[in-house]
Amino acid sequence: MQGDTAAGSRALRMTVTGLSVAALLLTTGCWVGLTAVNGVENQLTVDDSLSSQLASATPDAVTTSAGATHAAEPQTFTAENILVVGSDTRTAQGPGFGSTADSSGNGKSDTAFILHISADRKSAFAVSIPRDSWVTRPGCNADGRTDGSMVTGKFNAAFGAGGRGCVLAAVKYLTHIPITHFLEVDFNGFKAIVDALGGVTVCATRRLLDPIRSDGHGGMQGTDLDLPQGTTHINGKTALQLARARHILGSTGSDLERIDHQQLFLTVLIQEASDSHLATDPIRLYDVLSQVAGSLTVDKGLSGDSLQTFVLSMASIKPSDIAFYTVPWKPRGDGENVVWITSKADDMWNAMIHETAYPPASSATPKPSSSSTTSSNSSSSTAKAACFG
Repeated sequence: MQGDTAAGSRALRMTVTGLSVAALLLTTGCWVGLTAVNGVENQLTVDDSLSSQLASATPDAVTTSAGATHAAEPQTFTAENILVVGSDTRTAQGPGFGSTADSSGNGKSDTAFILHISADRKSAFAVSIPRDSWVTRPGCNADGRTDGSMVTGKFNAAFGAGGRGCVLAAVKYLTHIPITHFLEVDFNGFKAIVDALGGVTVCATRRLLDPIRSDGHGGMQGTDLDLPQGTTHINGKTALQLARARHILGSTGSDLERIDHQQLFLTVLIQEASDSHLATDPIRLYDVLSQVAGSLTVDKGLSGDSLQTFVLSMASIKPSDIAFYTVPWKPRGDGENVVWITSKADDMWNAMIHETAYPPASSATPKPSSSSTTSSNSSSSTAKAACFG
């Protein structure tokens, strides 16, 4: 049945949510990062209603002979599986983010990925879930609690149906992964985050144009992106246009093509922030984190002392230790949606559940190097060498 889908609206893209994770990872290299976290954590929105749906991944504490309690050594931690969601609601976000009709309610989780952080805190990989995945998931009440029914339709409708609780229930049902934390981000602060980093340098294999024009259905589409061919240092406004663009002239208009662009942008951003030694510059780091913190909603386990412990546990993770993938998929046959290739997707979920290597050693798919992306229909490539096109 298709009981609780809602009218569509333009998406918030993966790059926005990825920036929040990138900022968190980039704080872990030193005590400067912890100081910055202490300064901005009170700007986070905490949703304690999710606690009952989340698995525990709390490390044991170690007490020294002097009686001081510290976080356990990295090898004593358990793996973390963080569901990162970008909502496309425009509620309280001001003009410039869509039509008036889009400016209320939960919106939809048109961006979602699961970030797996290994128990030894030496690596991490993220798996994007396409917004147009055609799935069967638990039905939900408006408050996010499941209602005992099953609903078939687009994955991204879960957020509009029941908010964070509903999309969390959907991911748990579809993957069987014990999700330990939840993180949501909205449009606010995106441009400021990139600008706080001084912008980022990207390259394009051709001129990328996404003019604002009619979508043929009484609405408008396009981001007004105009990115020249070659290498360009872009500011936050252009970064937002690039992150949101789905209908670039000469492209397929596919959400999956856009995911590839978003993952590439994120890896370039992480690498550039790392190269600029952001983690050792407390003033710039605080500026970046203060821009993103107000746009984040987290579960209780990513707030207060728990957030500090979590950040410290990841001190050894570097940009080269992070890989990005997309759920293996195939066309549904309706010209719009995709279905998961279950056997291949299960390899990803099992790696997260059982803390095993991904891709499996027997897989012919090459593991991405630093700053690379992989989906079912694309090969891995490095962000340093790759360009948008």
